[in-house]
Amino acid sequence: MPTPKIPLRLHREGMVKLVLPDREVLGDEVARKIVFYNDVMVFSRDFSICALEAFSKLKSQRLRIAEPLTASGIRGLRYAKEVEGSDEVLICDVNPIAISFAELNTLLNGLNNKVVVQLGDANKVLSSHSSKDLRFSVTDIDPFGSPAPYVDSAIRATRIGGLIAVTATDMPPLCGVYPEVALRKYGGLSIRTEYCHEVAVRLVLGLLCREAGKYDLTIKPLTCHSTMHYVRVFVELDKHYRGLHTEHMGFIAHCFQCLHRELLAFKDLRRTTCPICGKSMSIAGPLWIGPLFNKEFCAEMLKILYRKNLPTKRQLAKTLSLILEECEGPPTYFTIDVISSRFKLKQPKVRLLVDELSARGFEATVTHFNPKAVRFNGRLEELCKTIQTISQST
Repeated sequence: MPTPKIPLRLHREGMVKLVLPDREVLGDEVARKIVFYNDVMVFSRDFSICALEAFSKLKSQRLRIAEPLTASGIRGLRYAKEVEGSDEVLICDVNPIAISFAELNTLLNGLNNKVVVQLGDANKVLSSHSSKDLRFSVTDIDPFGSPAPYVDSAIRATRIGGLIAVTATDMPPLCGVYPEVALRKYGGLSIRTEYCHEVAVRLVLGLLCREAGKYDLTIKPLTCHSTMHYVRVFVELDKHYRGLHTEHMGFIAHCFQCLHRELLAFKDLRRTTCPICGKSMSIAGPLWIGPLFNKEFCAEMLKILYRKNLPTKRQLAKTLSLILEECEGPPTYFTIDVISSRFKLKQPKVRLLVDELSARGFEATVTHFNPKAVRFNGRLEELCKTIQTISQST
């Protein structure tokens, strides 16, 4: 029986050439079924290139990278071609057609001496690299939906001191629409608040922390971002230190009556009455309550970006600049349009509000999670008073 002919087209992303099924002829849905390629995720791949190169430079080490859900091969090929410090990249997929395209694209870019293409299930391939001498310095899990099924094998396949990058695209469970699903997949309840995307990141980090703890390991978050339909985190896998695991795991308590929120350690879980209005508070977690960013790492990413010519450079520069500002800011953020609407206040410009709060001695920053939000270490009452003062003077 003759093999059906597939109309192809040549695509370029960054420094990589890519042969893909022709969407103009086949239509998006059919082309993606043959081999998946998502042009919306160019920003994610650009961000990741900066992150991996920053990791290589700050750790002064060459990188062996695993990307076990590769589809067309684009992410792994860009790592091999564009990340200074990458020595070897293993890309694999369970779909034999995807592997055919990945092999073709590897040859097309002259990377067959640097990129290993393998047909296989992601968990099986990662598990086969779990012995100490075979582990990777970087493991990148970028699935369609939840990364939960791959986290354990990713941890076992990554050396201590290595980098794990994880994407989650199942935002409804993570953002509180289906909290029971979040509990089942991530081991913690989600909550539907204006800062739900930060909760989503903390739930993914919580999953990584708990899974690492099974092997007496822990995680050090280096950076993360929330963009469109997904969240992405980058963590360093580290040895477990006494108290560190429990210190950075806990809950978020949120009062839907007065919008007060706070982080709770495990020992404080019994205290779920709002200290401001006395109402019962809703609980999200268990999840990661420690820092989300490493300032030195984020600053290095920004330096690397300015030396590169990436497709989404302008958007990435803006995002990284915002991340650098919020790196050491307080946990959770207040969304100004929600507060202004709730308390009948005139909505100020976010930058003006941050400056005024800082002038009053508070810790306040913008956040990349939401352009209309601020991180703020005071009480909501003080935030509202500041907004009211600004509205009266303008």
